[in-house]
Amino acid sequence: MTIRDEIWEFPHTMTLKVMGSVDAPLKEAVVEILEQHLEDFDHANHLSEAFSSKGNYLSLSARVVVRNRDQVIGIYAALDASEHVKVVF
Repeated sequence: MTIRDEIWEFPHTMTLKVMGSVDAPLKEAVVEILEQHLEDFDHANHLSEAFSSKGNYLSLSARVVVRNRDQVIGIYAALDASEHVKVVF
């Protein structure tokens, strides 16, 4: 992932959207990753979920505050490496 420093201001509030299969422990995996990378992530207040129309997929939206570019890169890399995550945007 390339982050162009000239267009990012830190700290930066953003919403991560993550999708995965409904039968995978997606929520637990995402919460674990975000708690590892963000010292103040509160999943009870900053994580919402929605199911696909056919109920096969789960979509999670996480509102996070990132402090620097390395944190952003680390989060995306960890989510991308997770076997439970199908798509991150």
